[in-house]
Amino acid sequence: MSSPAPVPPELNTLSIEVDGEIGTLTLRRPDSMNAMSPEMIGELTVAAGWLADQARLRGLIVTGEGRAFSAGGDVNWFKQGVDSEEIDLPANVRRGAEVLHQAIVDFRRIPCPVVGAINGVAAGAGFSLALMCDVRIASAEAAFVCAYGRIGASPDGGMTYFLPRVVGPSKAVELLLNDPLISAEQALELGLVSKVVPAEQLEAEARAKAETLAAKAPHYVRMAKQLVGQSLDNSLVEHLQLERHGIADSMATEDLREGVSAFFEGREARFSGC
Repeated sequence: MSSPAPVPPELNTLSIEVDGEIGTLTLRRPDSMNAMSPEMIGELTVAAGWLADQARLRGLIVTGEGRAFSAGGDVNWFKQGVDSEEIDLPANVRRGAEVLHQAIVDFRRIPCPVVGAINGVAAGAGFSLALMCDVRIASAEAAFVCAYGRIGASPDGGMTYFLPRVVGPSKAVELLLNDPLISAEQALELGLVSKVVPAEQLEAEARAKAETLAAKAPHYVRMAKQLVGQSLDNSLVEHLQLERHGIADSMATEDLREGVSAFFEGREARFSGC
């Protein structure tokens, strides 16, 4: 008998909803455009850890409540430090970035496909959070902006790691320095998103994409994410060794047996995750 499904953590600024094998993580500070307060940043680490280590999901959707995906770091937090000499703003932000970055690391450990449903503006660390997703689908009302340079702040949240891997190093520097407001259609042209849909269709499109990707063999998905994520940091010899072990390990899965059988029987494989 299988054990009961793990219960998602109760959170104040985020929510995790599980529907079958698909989960949805929603940023929920709509009155602040889902800006990342210290509380939200702390809860992102809780959510990411649970999703990476306990959730039994084969697909995850990440989105925002209201008219924004996320406006990034809460500038009100920065202003308190600017206005008060009693607050050590660099130390506070250094600690906050450490917590946020641990969340990003854990998000990238999530073994299932992560689909970003970008419902509105994604700015600063919100843009970074969108880039962290494996696939991004945008509402026609979405927009992307690096934003950091507008207040003289250095990028964080993985912005300078993910953006060059999506658009290339030269274009990444250009976008960071020029700091344009990137519309959904421009984001599609740049390859920042794979699809743009009317706002009312975003939820259904993200769900359909997550379900399509969830049907893949979990070992294949996990290894594809891991191998691509490490590919630019490894030498060829190191990376070929990882690929060698990855494909050998897949031979021990029931999904591999199902996939080979389906191939020769001329039918679509039904992967169970075993």
